[in-house]
Order: sequence, then C-alpha cells, then structure tokens
Amino acid sequence: MTQLVRYGDGQWLAYEDYGDQNGFPVLVQHGLIASIRDDHLFDRLIESGARLICIARPGYGDSSPRVMGHLAEWYDIVSVLIEALGLASFDVLAMSSGAPYGYAIAQRFPDKVRNLFILSGVPALYDANILACWPYPVNKNASLAELQALARELFFSNLSPADQLRNDILDSQMNDCFGVAQDLRLRCVDWGFKLPDVGANVLMRHSRADTDVPFITAEMTARLLPHCTFETKESDPHFSREVLDDFISTTMAAFYEKAHA
Repeated sequence: MTQLVRYGDGQWLAYEDYGDQNGFPVLVQHGLIASIRDDHLFDRLIESGARLICIARPGYGDSSPRVMGHLAEWYDIVSVLIEALGLASFDVLAMSSGAPYGYAIAQRFPDKVRNLFILSGVPALYDANILACWPYPVNKNASLAELQALARELFFSNLSPADQLRNDILDSQMNDCFGVAQDLRLRCVDWGFKLPDVGANVLMRHSRADTDVPFITAEMTARLLPHCTFETKESDPHFSREVLDDFISTTMAAFYEKAHA
C-alpha cells in the first residue's frame, strides 16, 4: 500500500515499503517510465531478505509535483523520509533515469549509504564532454510545459488499451507527465554537485548493446566516480525484468543474504 510523508509547504512524497521490515534497507530510484507499485520487478531482492523502499519522484504517482531547481534538492526531500523511517544505514538501487537521483543521495549521505547500485544509468550530462557524446537533442532552456508536451508525444501517444492500464504508464502520466518532464530537464543542467564528490562504493553495470544510453557515456561517468566497479554486458537491452533480475542475482543479492543470515 502506498504511503505518504509530508515535507516542505504541504507537499507529499509517496513510497512503498516491501520485504522484511528487519532486513537491510534499499532505497529504490526508479526509471523514467515506472511505478513504485511494480514490486514484482524486485522479487529476487525481496526473497534475499532485503527491505525495499521504492520512492516516487515529484509528479509521479501520488508524489506532489514539486518543481526542483537542480538534482541536489532531491536529497533534501528524501532526507525527510530517511528521518521518518529512522534509517541509520542503507543501500541505493538506481535504474536508468533514477541514476542521477541515486548519486545525489550518495553524495549527501556518505555515512549512511553503504553501496550504490547503478543499472543502465543515465550519465553525468552536466559534464560537457559526456553531453557531447549524447545522441539526443538537448535544449537546456526548455520549459516544463514544453517537456511535458514532448513526453506525451514520445512515450504516451498511440498506446494500446492494455498498455494504458499498466502501473508504470498510469503513474508516469500523473500531473500531465510532470515527473517525466522534470527528469528530462534536470538531467542535462547543473546537478548542484559533482560526481567526484560521491564517496560511496558504486557498483555499475552497463551493456554495450544499450540503445537508449550509449555505452561510452556510461564509461565516462564511471571514471568520474572515485570508488566505482564497472561491469560490462555485451548484448543486454537497456532494461527488462530479466536484465534487472540478473543484476540483482549476480551483483546485489549476496549482500542481503549475508546480512539476513
């Protein structure tokens, strides 16, 4: 059941709390088109004994559509939830567009974040050299309204009736695609922090066959992180349940099985 925590001036942050409440906590940072209600994606991680806390970014699902000036504001929002849940230590799992938000949390809470797991992550597009390798048009001055219109056209036009009922489609379209639009805006401007300041242990995986996020941009991003282990896959797609399950099984699960034993 979706839960809410209040922050700021009457705004709400939505989250789901899955798994063993006594297990080691993992804060999940979802992708661009996603829903925190899709817990089936994390069955393997839940079975390993972890406690999963899936957080909906502003505008997604039941989270208030708060306008953020830069990504560093995310850790101020999430800190309210961390305090409310009394989390002394946790890991972060960030997928695709969730990666910059995972970096923000790790940079802000160096004494709390044990590991940061990045799967098919959006790269550090604040860096001019990495942005130069990004194959998609970028307009840093685009308004949220313009990006909302772009999101509607790119991701939600011509959907089948079955797709229109999916949790990830429904939650991503909330507030007229506000969350998706804000993700598209924030990823390409100053993040409010730099990746060399992220001291956490980072375990990153990326596929050479990723057609959404070019492999070279992931490699360049990994080099900016002081403590990053970079895993390469040859033929995986950008994201699928199978890709996530393999990442959990081979890279993540052992941490929680040991902690749970």
